[in-house]
Amino acid sequence: MRFQNFDFYAEKFYPPVPVKFQTGRVPRYWFEQFRPYEDIRMAGGEAYEIAPWSLDMPAYFCVDHSLKDNIPDESRANNALGGDLEVNTVENLTQAILLNLERLAFNKMMGASSPVYSTTLSGTSQWSDYTNSDPTAAVEAARVQVTQTVAVQPNTFAVGFPVYVKLRQHPLLIDRFKYTDLKEGYLSTTQLASVFGVDNFWVLQSLYDTANEGVSLAPAAATNPASNSTSLAFVWGKNAVLGYFPAGPEKLQVSTGYTFRWLFGAPELGGTLVKRYREEKKSTDVIEVHRYHDVQNIIPGASYVFLSAVA
Repeated sequence: MRFQNFDFYAEKFYPPVPVKFQTGRVPRYWFEQFRPYEDIRMAGGEAYEIAPWSLDMPAYFCVDHSLKDNIPDESRANNALGGDLEVNTVENLTQAILLNLERLAFNKMMGASSPVYSTTLSGTSQWSDYTNSDPTAAVEAARVQVTQTVAVQPNTFAVGFPVYVKLRQHPLLIDRFKYTDLKEGYLSTTQLASVFGVDNFWVLQSLYDTANEGVSLAPAAATNPASNSTSLAFVWGKNAVLGYFPAGPEKLQVSTGYTFRWLFGAPELGGTLVKRYREEKKSTDVIEVHRYHDVQNIIPGASYVFLSAVA
């Protein structure tokens, strides 16, 4: 058996953009189309001249994110279970890089230096307070701010798993469906999407080991929860975000940000380059995985973050 992480959402928040060069710039236009002008021209007069449209060019640089592992000859010789050592090694390395990408996306969206607007809930405003809190009112206020900021309606509400288990049982939300079918006794993700007026309701469940690098979870943590030695934590914590996230990159569209991925060395694999080489002096084969990417906020006003949404 093998433990498997939950789905990653980094490249849903920041859709991947394949690029031909390691570095480049992104043309970003601003709000001239929303400015009202006097446009009446009298006979014999000249048309009014408007202010020129503006453009800036934020840069990206795709850093090499790479890890490697060894397959000693002794491991091959003692592979009694018949598992594919190379496949397992590549999967393990790739998952580690993707987990780092997930944590990078979290920091870009919800970290201390993130430009995405956020509000920290506390006390009676936290959605775990079933008596005083009103999640829909908070989200509707955020919807107005996002729409007024970037002229796009949010299409997604994404919540950390601890937030989800509180929202699906919130009395104010359940009350909206009291005359409909609640098969499991709590709200489904489809019902929650309808409550918050979005196309997508994402539950962010991915986990990471909070122990120091090189210190793994003891087997007892999984087989004996009473040992209380587990150090797994939710990447996205007790937070939530309302925003507009396109399904993929398109020209002249609003997006909170993108993952710029340089396809160097493996364009047919979406830029995931796998190397295999021999180190004879160690009697081992080395597997090495590379991904070149950069996560950038492009229009941070397209999202609104709720930090500490539940206690």
